[in-house]
Amino acid sequence: MQRCLTKYILFLILAMALIQSCKPEDEYPIEPTISFKEFYFTDTVLLGNTVKRGTLTFSFTDGDGDIGFDTIQPRKNTIFMTKHKLKNNVITQMDLLVDLNYFVERIYKDEKKQAVSGDMKVEDLNEYAMSFGDTIMYKFYIVDRAGNKSNTDSTGLIIIGN
Repeated sequence: MQRCLTKYILFLILAMALIQSCKPEDEYPIEPTISFKEFYFTDTVLLGNTVKRGTLTFSFTDGDGDIGFDTIQPRKNTIFMTKHKLKNNVITQMDLLVDLNYFVERIYKDEKKQAVSGDMKVEDLNEYAMSFGDTIMYKFYIVDRAGNKSNTDSTGLIIIGN
């Protein structure tokens, strides 16, 4: 199961980091900032089973543009997530077999410090053992190359439909 998850977790898509050359450069703090945009499910068949496939999108800004890492080993992760479940009106963090930590390739290849903003998308947040009506939530943050940690944001409560 872990092999399958690993195979399907190689999914991180870095949507866009837009640089506007004709405008004055945006100024952001050197600590990254994130903001939840959307989360949705699609049904998919995985190993013969129908599962809910979740996609998380969030926006980010970083004043010095040092988001992401080189692809050399060992790879360092940029996105860190935890999964929570609502049970008896109490939200508790779930113990998972696989960490929800993800690698993001460097946005800028050079060392020039420049502000960056855009969206990040995490796909294939598959729900195998959840039941119709279960309520979950993801919390997440990012870390840049300098070790600056962003704020933590969340999806809010997500009710798993049939």
